[in-house]
Amino acid sequence: MKSTLLKSITVAIVTIVTIVVASATISTQAQRRSYSQNKNNQTSRVNKRNPSKKIQNIDMRNHDNEGKVKCKSSGKASNSSSNTVSPTAWEPNKEVAVSFNQFPASLAEWKRMQEQLGGTPEGAVALQVMAFELYRNNRADGEEALRMNNTATNYNSTIERLREIMGNDKYYARPYIAWAMLDGATPENGYKVAPPYSIKMKVDPNKKYQESQMLHGTVIYLLIDSRGWDTNWRGVEVVKPEGGKYYVVCNCPAMYTQCKEAKTSN
Repeated sequence: MKSTLLKSITVAIVTIVTIVVASATISTQAQRRSYSQNKNNQTSRVNKRNPSKKIQNIDMRNHDNEGKVKCKSSGKASNSSSNTVSPTAWEPNKEVAVSFNQFPASLAEWKRMQEQLGGTPEGAVALQVMAFELYRNNRADGEEALRMNNTATNYNSTIERLREIMGNDKYYARPYIAWAMLDGATPENGYKVAPPYSIKMKVDPNKKYQESQMLHGTVIYLLIDSRGWDTNWRGVEVVKPEGGKYYVVCNCPAMYTQCKEAKTSN
């Protein structure tokens, strides 16, 4: 009798436990289904309010830390003058211009621009401006571009100054300095100009070409026409070392001197 009673109690307890576990399992599954449905509904509402959230894919190489658009990959460049600066004959005040669609966004793109432009004196100047902007966006690529486009001595002085000009001092920094050398760029318009971009320059009327034994080539003196400084003309010296393929910049302090502050952000 007692044995039968114990068996009945045991069966009842097992049945109750089984029912409790089953109820808990069903409740958990229901909660999961409810959570999943709520999440899907929230996602659907977000996408309806702003579909771009779902598909947006920003290429951050074209933006700075504040989200401002900088530059895109380079296009073709050209010398808009029918004649380039003569490598041998000094032609004072001769005007030339280099035009390009977009700034190089990588060292590889800058090198392709060098292949197009590096064989002329004015091309080396334009490549220097492009290297400044590349340095702004990508320090490593910019440094290498500048190394390739400058004599060793001028590379060191240029890099030292660019670290200050593009540093963190908001009162001194001018990260947009490359744009200040573009035709049509002014402090008033924030140095913002539409492509195609153009860099205008002329042969320095006061400095004849000079042979340099130290640089093993003829030094050519050019002036960039710009509106970013108190004086419009920014002096640049270039040379094609003996046996070299491209012209390089051998002196350019006027290019990295602090320009006027932009009135609007760039």
